[in-house]
Parts: sequence; C-alpha cells; structure tokens
Amino acid sequence: MERLTKKYIELLSSTGNASDHFWELEKRIRNDKKHPGVILEMNKSEEIWDIAILVKKKVITLKDLEGFSQELIDSVTELLNR
Repeated sequence: MERLTKKYIELLSSTGNASDHFWELEKRIRNDKKHPGVILEMNKSEEIWDIAILVKKKVITLKDLEGFSQELIDSVTELLNR
C-alpha cells in the first residue's frame, strides 16, 4: 500500500492538467483495488498458493518469510520455480 500511495502522490504532484490527473488516479485506484497486495481472500487450505502469488506480484519478498517454517518457505520457492 505504501508503494501505491507514493505513486499516487507522484501522479498528483506532476505537472499537467488537474482533471487529467484526477481521471488517471481514478483509473489506477480502480485497477489497484484488484491487486493481491490490496485485497486477498485467504484460505488455510490455499495459504502456500496465496503466499506464492504475493511473492510473484512483488507484494512481499522471500526475505519477508523469515521466521516461517522451512517447509513453508521451500513449498513457496518450489511453486515459484515452476
């Protein structure tokens, strides 16, 4: 979310027509709402898949998984390498 907020600030701070900025921001927010970093339904039965998606979409990194079981990290890594 922090990354998205910074992008929105950049857009609104750039030179150009304010109405163009508004409509571009509206479009980005609409698309970003669908991004897994913003909203994601989690199910325990699919947690490894969900985590792999978050890593693939660069919402989190494998480094963020430090502290989780090695089994989980290995499973996520295996999915990413497929």
